[in-house]
Amino acid sequence: MLNQEKYTNTHLSIEVIEHESSICVNWEGKSIDREPSKFISPILVKVLEMASSFNKRIIMDFQHLSYMNSSTITPIIKILDRAKKGMTKITIVYCKSLKWQELNFSALEVFKTKDYRLEITGL
Repeated sequence: MLNQEKYTNTHLSIEVIEHESSICVNWEGKSIDREPSKFISPILVKVLEMASSFNKRIIMDFQHLSYMNSSTITPIIKILDRAKKGMTKITIVYCKSLKWQELNFSALEVFKTKDYRLEITGL
């Protein structure tokens, strides 16, 4: 592990852990703010820039997220879109057994690429 930071906002924590070849973004708690982009977007933009600069895969792990409102998906989609236009590699991991996660994250499969640069994985 090279670097680790934890960001907390009311009910949501996002932990960013930089490894040799990847940057893990672990989501925990609930994302229920009216405008979650204000908290989430700066973190994700920073992670995207780090990953691009050092050619690392971003692994966003949502398995410990107990709930997110519909507004939370917007900053995630924006980062996936930016990554798809560039060369950044992203893997999204979610808990397939949680119905709300399956519904939200399976919809993001439109971002998957054939070269596995962008992956959406339900465990």
